[in-house]
Amino acid sequence: MKKSTFLALLAVAHLCFGAKLPSTFKKCDKKQSDFDQCLSTAVKDALSQLNVGKKEVGLPSFEPLEVPSLVIGAGKGPVGFVQNYKNIKLSGFTKVDSLKAKMDFEKNILELDVDYPEIIMNFECEINGQLLVLPVQGEGPGRINLNKPKFVLTLYLEKYEKKNNKYYTVVKNKLLIDLQRMNFKLDNLFNGDKALGDNLNQVMNDNWKELYDDVKSSYEEAFGKIFASVFDNLLARVPIAQLFGGE
Repeated sequence: MKKSTFLALLAVAHLCFGAKLPSTFKKCDKKQSDFDQCLSTAVKDALSQLNVGKKEVGLPSFEPLEVPSLVIGAGKGPVGFVQNYKNIKLSGFTKVDSLKAKMDFEKNILELDVDYPEIIMNFECEINGQLLVLPVQGEGPGRINLNKPKFVLTLYLEKYEKKNNKYYTVVKNKLLIDLQRMNFKLDNLFNGDKALGDNLNQVMNDNWKELYDDVKSSYEEAFGKIFASVFDNLLARVPIAQLFGGE
């Protein structure tokens, strides 16, 4: 899969080393006995505030979270086409059902287990290929709804020093995404032929699980890069001592 250009979007912001967390963000000290519980509450609360961006720490708005482009590769089964998405707007990341966070300071690994009621992707897309036994062709707007998704994100971190402060950087990520349902609405398929387009959307929605399972790893890789980029942008600005104390 092509590297997401979301990295370029974040890179245009000027790095402000030694920044402090916004005063409205809850802070947790790694020495406290209930640190993981505190961190879980803090991350959930911080997400709820990202309906607007926090430029001082390099965090974009999450309502929507705008991504210039995303590519989901063809699967090995029923999804016989590459999904090229542009001008993506992701909504729902500030509305969390439940969140558990765990930080391993010895291994420098952060784990987040997050349940959402719904994530909505609005985009422009271009597709050309085959779905199941049906031809697929079209270019236009679309929407995908992820119903009750669970995101389990693992971030592998490394420490480095800059201007007498220690920071983390994300060196690797792993993301797992499970869904209760996926709903598609792709417009302007088959050069605007409504009957053919409606039929294909119905086939995709009726067979959503088989389709998602075929390209699940591509979705996980794509979203994993987005989340890792967001976290890395924050970590590049805010020293470890500001995040967790004790450094």
